[in-house]
Amino acid sequence: MISRHLRFAATAIAAAVFSTQAAATPLSTQQILHEFNAVVLTDMNSQSHVDGRTWVGGTATGGDYAQHANDTPASKYAGLTVMGNANRVQVNALGAVVGGNLSGATINAGSGVIYGNVHNSNLNGAAWVGGSLSGSNTNGGRLPSLDGTMQANADAAHSTDFAAALDALSASLSQMSGTGSTVTFNGYGKATFNAVANASGVAVFNLIDAGVFKASEFEFNLGDATTVILNASDETATIGANFLGGSAQTLGSKLIWNFRNATSITTNALFGGAIVAPSARLTNNQNIEGGVFVKSLDQYGELHLQTFDGKLNPVPEPATGALLLAGLLMLAVTRRRTRWNDSAT
Repeated sequence: MISRHLRFAATAIAAAVFSTQAAATPLSTQQILHEFNAVVLTDMNSQSHVDGRTWVGGTATGGDYAQHANDTPASKYAGLTVMGNANRVQVNALGAVVGGNLSGATINAGSGVIYGNVHNSNLNGAAWVGGSLSGSNTNGGRLPSLDGTMQANADAAHSTDFAAALDALSASLSQMSGTGSTVTFNGYGKATFNAVANASGVAVFNLIDAGVFKASEFEFNLGDATTVILNASDETATIGANFLGGSAQTLGSKLIWNFRNATSITTNALFGGAIVAPSARLTNNQNIEGGVFVKSLDQYGELHLQTFDGKLNPVPEPATGALLLAGLLMLAVTRRRTRWNDSAT
């Protein structure tokens, strides 16, 4: 009996590995920054909206997602992917994949793949529900199996180890040598960022104990820099600076703020640029022009889509052990629920 179970386990593992490799290749860090408006490694609590695509590794509570589908870069990922439970979320386009239960939610457009139970929700596109359905509408029909789009979204959901990828990205950025870029202070609360780019158009600021985040105004002189990396050493940061001259909007797609050591970040004014902080809880009390790639998120301001198309050094791909485990769990859940559904018909 034991040997038979071992043979079955080995077969399941092999099937999971080959099917995952064939269906969804892990994203590079460049692709993550390009395809996503938000990647949250654990839980996300939202009282606002996200323009583009979002992936949440834990539970998502509240928020509107995929507000600007036409401006969102193409991807195999759904508009919202939540590996845990999703409560009171609204997905405006591009569909959703939820690894746990869905409650009090609306998926306005796109398909829904829900591995758990669905309660008090409206699914306006085609839906596959692995658990029970109560007090809910499936206006696009409840499918007995995943269609092509659903399968692509579901395969993508667990194909990338975002925690390892973002940690590797943050480490790589933090090790970049400065390019001679400087920050000057005028004595009246203004910090001016003077960029010096390398031959690839990349400028690197290493903001070590510079007191930058105490400033009340940010001004940017980027010259010919097309990508700007700002490495911060702070463990906590509260940022309330005014980005002068509309620079939050005009430079949001060029700036990457890398908080390698941070555990807590708060933004209290309109902020420009992507925030990479894989160990930090981010609280944004005002809008952010750019992506957020953080451990957890308390969202009170909007996340505006500023697609990153700059240049990054190649980052080594993380180990695939966690991906295999996630794939096996999804495979096991799907098989168990398929057997349950078959026995109930």
